[in-house]
Amino acid sequence: MSKTIASQAVGPPVGARVRLSSNESPFGPSPAALEAMQAALAEAHRYPDDQSVELRNALADHEGCAFEEVAVANGSAALLMDLVPHLCGPGDEVLTFAHSFIVYRLGAKNAGASYVEVEDGGPATADRSGYGRDVDALLAKVTDATRLILIDNPGNPTGVHLTADELTALISAVPEHVTVVVDEAYHHFATGQKGYATVRELDVEHPRLLSLRTFSKAYALAGMRIGYIVGPADIVGPLDAYRPRFNVTVASQAAAIASLADTEHLQHTIDGTLAGREHMASGLRQLGVPFTDSLGNFITIECGTAAAPIEQAYSQAGIGVRTLPPYAMDEQLRISIGTPGETEEFLMASADVLAGIPSRG
Repeated sequence: MSKTIASQAVGPPVGARVRLSSNESPFGPSPAALEAMQAALAEAHRYPDDQSVELRNALADHEGCAFEEVAVANGSAALLMDLVPHLCGPGDEVLTFAHSFIVYRLGAKNAGASYVEVEDGGPATADRSGYGRDVDALLAKVTDATRLILIDNPGNPTGVHLTADELTALISAVPEHVTVVVDEAYHHFATGQKGYATVRELDVEHPRLLSLRTFSKAYALAGMRIGYIVGPADIVGPLDAYRPRFNVTVASQAAAIASLADTEHLQHTIDGTLAGREHMASGLRQLGVPFTDSLGNFITIECGTAAAPIEQAYSQAGIGVRTLPPYAMDEQLRISIGTPGETEEFLMASADVLAGIPSRG
């Protein structure tokens, strides 16, 4: 793992004209969410509903669960940073795959727990996607000290996923004392593809199974910082009590409720993202650049050389992309899917920026 501090890689590049670095939605929030936020500002002098009752009721209906089985917080990352120390401490182990979402590592560090990674298949080549995950290899790492298994599905920053069968096999085999969290931040862009399924769609039971979701991606509310977790009430309730009070703003709650109801805008965002992902993938294939076939709203490419100078070349062209040193991926770049015009601008710049990289076929 690189010694680079994770916070050094957070946020869009300063001055970028085209922001393809933070997996944001380029299509913007629902118009109904914008209207709801504007109306909510009139109550900015009041503290928000600490229990987010209206939003949690809406989420319970959306997820088909009880009110007590869902909790919200200011982003799924905040939920993770609360969850890991809440469930783990010194002597405990947090288990995940290599190249998983960096917040898992940070949460384990804050908890004083051991962070155990299971190696994946490594970088993509011209002939195959990279970073394949082996369920049996992960299960072989489960010990008496394992308290938490974290699975980002699809994964960030790689875009890889476990199929419904693989995820079912994993959950079914995990001992009942271990909590399993499936992080589904990008599920909207994966549903119905390549054997993918959400936890809710699986025919599997586990007494400590949680799913984690966010409004930052397909709902385009990254700036409002709101996410939620679903699972057994005896886990979700104590976790909700662990968080800071009044941590989800009035405007965020209103925006999330309105976004859930605007299914037309959500579908527009999903359709635009999938079309953009295919356009980007097709362009990269034509350039002969290896990449992992992602189910997220981004694609991670292989440079075959240090990625930082290449990121700078994109920056000089006004395009922000993401280097990945916190993941020990120093020769890779992650590129978010933009609008059709932004994706085309990225591909046009790539013809020059990526012309001499060693990984090209």
